[in-house]
Amino acid sequence: MSEEKMGTHYVREMAESFRKIAGQTQFPVIKEKLLALADEMEPLAGKLFFKTQKGTEDMQAMAAELGDLNNKLNACAQAEAAQSMCIPFFMKLEKVIEHVKTMRVRMT
Repeated sequence: MSEEKMGTHYVREMAESFRKIAGQTQFPVIKEKLLALADEMEPLAGKLFFKTQKGTEDMQAMAAELGDLNNKLNACAQAEAAQSMCIPFFMKLEKVIEHVKTMRVRMT
């Protein structure tokens, strides 16, 4: 079996990271959003980016972005600044989640 991570591994790791960051953040709005995204991502992990090379690449990029976001979030002293940094990442992730929820798989 291959040791290479698939997109689903990244999804699960990101959901776990969201919970960890939410526990460390001092901003309630960010905390709620991170927990909501984690709750939404976990049940979809098996379907999200299932064994597609593009999906795995997307999740690798988002996981790297999450690390940068966490560092910036820790440096923020105000909730507004934290939100302005997080919103673009959250929107990108929500768009991907919505796409997966509504996508139809055709077997040919």
